Amino acid sequence: MTNDTNINLYKDMTILIVDDDKTTLHLFEMFLQDIFNSVVLAKNGKEGLECFQKQNFDLLITDYNMPIMNGIEFISSIRKINKTIPIIFVTESEEYEVYQEALNLNVTHSLTKPITQEAIKSVLNETIEPIFFYKASQKIKRDELDQLKDQKNYHKQQEKQAFLKEHQAIRNDFYYSYYQQEANVLWYLDGSYRPHDILSGDTYSVRSLDDKRAFFFIIDAMGKGVSASVTSIVASSYINHLIDTHKKNFDFKSFVQEFNTYIIKSLLNEEVLAVLFAELDFQKQTLCVSSYGMPPILMCDKQNNLEKIKTNNLPISVHNSQFNIECHDVRTIEKMLFCSDGLVESSLENGELYFSHLKEDFKNSKTRSSFLKKLYSKVPSPDDDITLLFFQKRYLKNEEMVSVSCLNYLKEVDKTISDFHNYLEEQGIDPIHTAKLGMIFSEMMMNAYEHGNLGISNEEKRKLLLEGKLESTFKERELKYGKRRIKIHYFVHTQGEGKCLKFDIEDEGEGFDTKIFKKLIFDTTSLNGRGFKIAKKMVDAIYYSPKGNHVILHKYIPKEIS
Repeated sequence: MTNDTNINLYKDMTILIVDDDKTTLHLFEMFLQDIFNSVVLAKNGKEGLECFQKQNFDLLITDYNMPIMNGIEFISSIRKINKTIPIIFVTESEEYEVYQEALNLNVTHSLTKPITQEAIKSVLNETIEPIFFYKASQKIKRDELDQLKDQKNYHKQQEKQAFLKEHQAIRNDFYYSYYQQEANVLWYLDGSYRPHDILSGDTYSVRSLDDKRAFFFIIDAMGKGVSASVTSIVASSYINHLIDTHKKNFDFKSFVQEFNTYIIKSLLNEEVLAVLFAELDFQKQTLCVSSYGMPPILMCDKQNNLEKIKTNNLPISVHNSQFNIECHDVRTIEKMLFCSDGLVESSLENGELYFSHLKEDFKNSKTRSSFLKKLYSKVPSPDDDITLLFFQKRYLKNEEMVSVSCLNYLKEVDKTISDFHNYLEEQGIDPIHTAKLGMIFSEMMMNAYEHGNLGISNEEKRKLLLEGKLESTFKERELKYGKRRIKIHYFVHTQGEGKCLKFDIEDEGEGFDTKIFKKLIFDTTSLNGRGFKIAKKMVDAIYYSPKGNHVILHKYIPKEIS
């Protein structure tokens, strides 16, 4: 191996030099700084050990005679950490016994003072060549293993990216938030997307057009695999682009016409696209629909009478560009279900289609969560992608509701939490659910207190905890924001054979962007949103106001444990 080749190898290496003599350190640095990637200097063994523990090195050079920790002590400490890193040991000519001790610690080479540039070069070449060959042999072994793993890993990575891309195409402006139609009337606009495979032909979005209207769609690209997935992502991305650029002047008929013109040019001759487009006008209380080969829309009124809206167009293809739009009065409607055909065509274990159970399950479900439990108890492993939208109307206040307003002081927050726990016991809620619901209520109250009214962010809270200043900061902020209030409502009522708890909490803080919840759900490593993550697992429904300073939660407790 030539010296030039070695020099190229040095450029990827970091070296640590330990010596108490400034002249020697300077000599090493002057010669080595231009050929190594990084040269780190330490003036004794203790300082060198600290550097080694903080940084990765490829090579060490150390003197013997140093204060605080000499070279032998330094090498001994290094070998406890790393038994193979090359070490060049610098000694005086008469230090034979010391050199023998160093050899016992597996030093690679030695240099005898006085040090010359040629001596340094020679020792480095002899030291680096074994490193090079070792790394080369290890690389060959890794390459052989990687060749076996590459194909599998590549496919896994591609699947992961495809999955993330499909979810990125989904937009829900009401993600875990509600729409307030009137002072006491809310709409929960929930979606559920469960692909059968990584590459899915299904997708959906729910978009807010303005403070009066919502637009939503479900796409089911017929077929499987890459082609169906590409079509659904392209279609969804284009639709969401149209919404983003035409929100203020959105016209349903013009939109449908523009989409049809675009998508037909993108379809293959044999390709078919089932789509549901709908616009819900909360002020006029109308639902306009243009459905292309999709399952019927199911709706229930206050008396739980079922209504259906059938598809009004053939699936979209290069051979069909005509479309119809129908508008329906929905002022008496309390809940709606929109879905792809994967829901109605999924098979039960006995071979029966889920379609035969769909209507009753929908009628008997108060929330999306309760509907999904019924669905997947019957169809644990669906045959196809399942996408659905579950919309429901809710009323904010009830005559039986307990209403509380507390000042933003920790003592008052604690008392409110205790009162809530006592209320659950008085309502006959079992101890297990009382404990779980009490914990969720406590989390939400503390969120309102510290993040909402006191304005302490998650990052600031973590810093204050590390510094031991959180409690004192609470007291300081209470002097400024203690007069802010937290408003709470809660009540338990009979629902079917069980009981249902509903509570809501509102603070007077600045709120937050509820769209962060989508990121939190996919980022399992994030420390943010602990209260939301806990509540999501334990309750049937959780919704925030668009501002983010008001949260509503529902929990159904079956008869056997109520």
